[in-house]
Amino acid sequence: MSDALSVNATMGVLGAGVCLPDEALASALQLDDCALDIAILPPMVRRRTSLATRIAISAASRACAEGGGDLQMPAIFVSAAGEMQVTDRLCQAIAREALPLSPTQFHNSVHNSASAYWSMATGSMASMQAMSALQDCFAMGLLEAACQLQTQAGRLLLVVYDEPMPADLLPGFDWQACAFALLLGAPSKGLPIVSGPFVVDAGNAGDGPAGLSSRTPAMAGLPLLQALRNPVPGRHRLPVTMGNDGWTIELELP
Repeated sequence: MSDALSVNATMGVLGAGVCLPDEALASALQLDDCALDIAILPPMVRRRTSLATRIAISAASRACAEGGGDLQMPAIFVSAAGEMQVTDRLCQAIAREALPLSPTQFHNSVHNSASAYWSMATGSMASMQAMSALQDCFAMGLLEAACQLQTQAGRLLLVVYDEPMPADLLPGFDWQACAFALLLGAPSKGLPIVSGPFVVDAGNAGDGPAGLSSRTPAMAGLPLLQALRNPVPGRHRLPVTMGNDGWTIELELP
């Protein structure tokens, strides 16, 4: 496939948010306003949630606040590995025969934990979707968002997130906790406009900052975030994957 793939499915960016709890890494990437912020969750619930859920909700809250604060909308939550820290603790408990297992840990281990907590915190009855696409999480999340916005009016929240991987369960996965969220809607004048993802020829993966998407899969969204926070008018091509398969978007800034 090549960049001849249609990119007619465009979306307006109403808001964006990021959560990167590692202050040193955030500083190195020149990112601010990216600490954990789970004020939307009731205090009793906060103590039960995993790091993966907390970073996802932090990024989602920032994107919605930037886009006007309305929380009643469909949402897509995408994670390469989901609740792997919780899963690792459950596996260790089983190995030690520390039974019965914690009910809280068990219900936090499912892949849609973050979307479920978001739905409960916001009181939203809109559809909530959980996805996974390993290194292509952000690209496939954008593709799903573009498809949904073609068939329904209104706004949609996309959240891509992952936490550090357990060293014993997944050795060699040197990931940092990171979440990136976009509030998307119909394209309109004055808004940044993003295309659906498409594939460019091998070796031509776009002009985004090198290396940002080589860590946690959610970090594939950071080139777009930097372009939105430091806007240069015109059309830009950006990579949206940590893989080598060339997923790319076009961003048009007013």
